[in-house]
This record gives sequence, structure tokens and C-alpha cells, in this order.
Amino acid sequence: MKQFLKIAAVALTGLAPLTVAGTAQAIDYPTKPITWIAPSSAGGGFDIVSRILSPKLSEVLGQPVVVQNIEGAGATIGAAVAASAAPDGYTILLANANHTAAESLYKSLSYHLLDAFDPIVRFTELQQVFIANPNFEAKTMEELVALAKEKPGEINMAHAGVGSPTFMCSKLLQAEAGIEISDIPYAGGGQALTAVVSGESDVECALYSAAKPFMEDGTVRGLAITSKERASFAPDLPAVSETVPGYEFLGWFGLVVPKGTPLEVREKIRSALVETLADEKVKNALAELGMLPIDQGPEEFGAYLKNEVEQTKALIEKAGIEPQ
Repeated sequence: MKQFLKIAAVALTGLAPLTVAGTAQAIDYPTKPITWIAPSSAGGGFDIVSRILSPKLSEVLGQPVVVQNIEGAGATIGAAVAASAAPDGYTILLANANHTAAESLYKSLSYHLLDAFDPIVRFTELQQVFIANPNFEAKTMEELVALAKEKPGEINMAHAGVGSPTFMCSKLLQAEAGIEISDIPYAGGGQALTAVVSGESDVECALYSAAKPFMEDGTVRGLAITSKERASFAPDLPAVSETVPGYEFLGWFGLVVPKGTPLEVREKIRSALVETLADEKVKNALAELGMLPIDQGPEEFGAYLKNEVEQTKALIEKAGIEPQ
């Protein structure tokens, strides 16, 4: 089919120069620095993953991949900036469950995820972990649930914005455990985590990757991990399901670009990311943070996004969350 189109394009001499020029432009990509949007504050999960990947990705692509932190509104401000960028491959958005949840949580988004972006690859799944300030009275997940039942609405749960994974895993816990906790929003994951470290908030359902160093130095206490069973990289950390049967919440990260980005460019970005993820230093850094590698291509990723939008909408309705 491609060969037929090529022959047809050459035959139509008036269009041939445009076709050749367009192909050459795509093949030459990239010829200048690339903006990688991490839609959160420094120190959050978006930022940590971006800082791990960007140096090697820059090397593979032969141009600087510049991480730009754009925080706020559950990662939708950064997504809106990416959605309005030129579809030329020089703006890449690091996406996650924030963006599928936002479709049901915000009344007036300036973009719609499935219409505004071309999916490239979903490359990792990851656990989250419920953490608490060391001085908080509940020292285990069982004690947290019991305390929330005893004092409904009195526990403060930090999160990285309505619709963020830190928000959604908390809402899932409340729905399945039959408890009520006060959700306290922050501009990003880094700030939410800092709030728990300082004691400004009691607990958070943080990305394991972001919380790990704080658990190790004792500035926060790990209560339970959100995978269905205990994780091999943290066997001493209980699973939430040991207290709330059936509970499971897995986060993810993927790359999307503005809708209409040339296919050749999208393929080159995906190929470069796959090569980056194969690097031993990168692979080990992600594994240490509890990230499970996957390689879900554009078609599968697109279907996954659509399904996630629908499932998240059902969870939001079950939790009784009103769109903002």
C-alpha cells in the first residue's frame, strides 16, 4: 500500500515536491531541543521519572530533552500547554492517571484527552504507598482505617490535586473501607509529600518512587502498598488488601504528543524511549522505585486510555465526587 501511494505521489507532479519535503522533514527529526512537560512540581513522581529518562533520551535522540515542570490542577495545566503546542514532535507530555480522571472531574477543560493527543507508548506501571507523618497516631493501615471510623473527617490526607493518582487511590480506599477522610489538595506530588513530612497533613497515598527515600530516612512512615499483594522490592510493607480485602490501585506513565504529530516522528520518539528504557542505569533506577516495565504501543495505549476514562468516571460517581 505504501509503495502504491509513493508511485501515485510521484505521478502527481504538482504534489510530489510537498510529499518529498514533508517526508524529509520527518526523517530529519529532531533538529532542535525537545520540551518534555512534567505536569507537576519538582520532587513529585512526574519529575522523578522525567529526570531519570531525559539524560539518556537526549543522548539517543541527539538533541537536548528539556524537562519543564508545569504544576497545578491535577496535572491538567501542563496537559493544556502540551495540547496547544505545535504537532511537530518538539513537545512531549508525560501522562498518567491524572489525565484520564480529569475528563470526569473538570467541567471546563480546554482540551479533551482522546481528541487532543496522539498516544505513543505506556511504558510503566507502578505502585503507590500510603504514608504517614511519624508522629501521627495510626502506625499501620489497620489503625488508620479504625481511626477514620472513630473520627470521620478528622484525618487530613494530602494529595497532588483532584484527579491525581494520590487523590484517586485515597478515594478508592474511602469507598471500599467505608471511611471518611478530609482530602487536602496541593499543587503537586512534591508539595503533598512535603506536607506529610512536616506534619501539616497526616497521611498521603504517594507514589512509591517519590516516598521511598523519605521512608528510608524515617521522615515518613510507610503504612501499606497499593498492589494486590506485597511487592518483591518491599516485602516488609503490607498490602492495603490485607486490611481492606480486594483493594488494588496501580499507577502508570506514558507518553503522548499533540494530535497530528507526523507518524514518522511518533515512531522515532517511541523507538528512542524503548532504547532509553533498555539502558541498564535507567532500568535499575526505575526498578528501585518500584516501577514495572511494560511496552504498550500506540493502538493498545489508545484503547487503554479510552477504557481508563470510562472506569475512572464510574469510580468518581461511586465516590460521589462532584466535577469542579
